[in-house]
Amino acid sequence: MRLHRFFVEEKIPVTGLPAATPARAIAGGSTAQAGEFLVTNETLLNQWRNVLRMEEGDKAVLFSGDGYESLCEFVSLTGKIAKKSAVLKVLETKSGLVPSREVTLYIALIKKDNFELVLEKATELGVSHIIPVQADRSEKKGVNYERAEKILREASEQSGRATVPTISEVIDVEKIPNDVVVFDQRGEISAREFFSKHTTAPVSVFIGPEGGFTDTEIESFHARNIPIVSTGTQILRAETAAIVALTLALMK
Repeated sequence: MRLHRFFVEEKIPVTGLPAATPARAIAGGSTAQAGEFLVTNETLLNQWRNVLRMEEGDKAVLFSGDGYESLCEFVSLTGKIAKKSAVLKVLETKSGLVPSREVTLYIALIKKDNFELVLEKATELGVSHIIPVQADRSEKKGVNYERAEKILREASEQSGRATVPTISEVIDVEKIPNDVVVFDQRGEISAREFFSKHTTAPVSVFIGPEGGFTDTEIESFHARNIPIVSTGTQILRAETAAIVALTLALMK
């Protein structure tokens, strides 16, 4: 049976610690032995106890975003040690699934549901960083970061990756760096051809808003020698273009 995977903010100890490693204090004066650690996130605790009905002795895979994942066993889950925490023991630590290439997605702000779809699918595909951009035709003016980070964590859990993408503050379109690759149907370079020649180095891609980039923005990209690539003459929705761009950038 496939084990549940969970992202935790706590530092997860690795296996093989020496016996002399001091135990760490737990609330209430109890101690956690070497290889054990506390989880105090109330949302996770509720999910484990009340939704999944997990019990002491059950196992799950936990990761904290550092590229490793650990098979863990629940030592205390019902509040015997601390009502607002659970104690887990690490049984095995191994390298987890990490993106094959460092890809940064600059995505113009788009409608809420479509933006959240991009966050989810970008995470599944293996993006490393997401930077929202206020473009000329952006309808959306901000980001709900608490909601966005929740989507990124849950998509990482579901997809099996051992890292979680970062999401940055919104920047204006003039602030994008010169080393991005812009996706637009007016591009004279085939996106497939471009990425077939650039397969390993870190790369940044920029996807425009609903309605696309303005002529002024395209002229600015040309003036800054920013490459503009195209996936064909058809006009893709912003969320579709993001998925296509990341697929091409991350393909092996």
